[in-house]
Amino acid sequence: MSIEAFIWNYRDGEPIGFDYATVCEILSTDQTESLDQYGCLRVWFQEPDDVVDIYLGGKEAAESGDVAGIMVARPIRHPAFLERLFQVLQLGDVMLFYSDETTPVFRSGADAGQYPADLLAQLGEPRYVNAPEELVQQEP
Repeated sequence: MSIEAFIWNYRDGEPIGFDYATVCEILSTDQTESLDQYGCLRVWFQEPDDVVDIYLGGKEAAESGDVAGIMVARPIRHPAFLERLFQVLQLGDVMLFYSDETTPVFRSGADAGQYPADLLAQLGEPRYVNAPEELVQQEP
């Protein structure tokens, strides 16, 4: 079983998503392959084993410019990857959670109240982070 990370952006209880070009710019490195047929970026970080697939909502997202949500297959702990995730969290009241630990993670200063109360109740008490390295800590 693999772990996924999910990244959502809500305002006033409704999903608002992300701008495709903006998240591509943030999440890409010099070694990024765009897998357009899947709406996916395959991103490498320095070492050959440090690769991650980032799904941006299917091939329609590139065409429309809108990403409803981001899914990262098998997230890694590489510092450059964590820095990019943290930058995405700064795009609004963005929430990150993992498939194996659903505690919602927000950057400090974000407003979890932008999300539906029933969604937050299902995921758990939000945790707030101040730095990229805190994204890997699963316990509040």
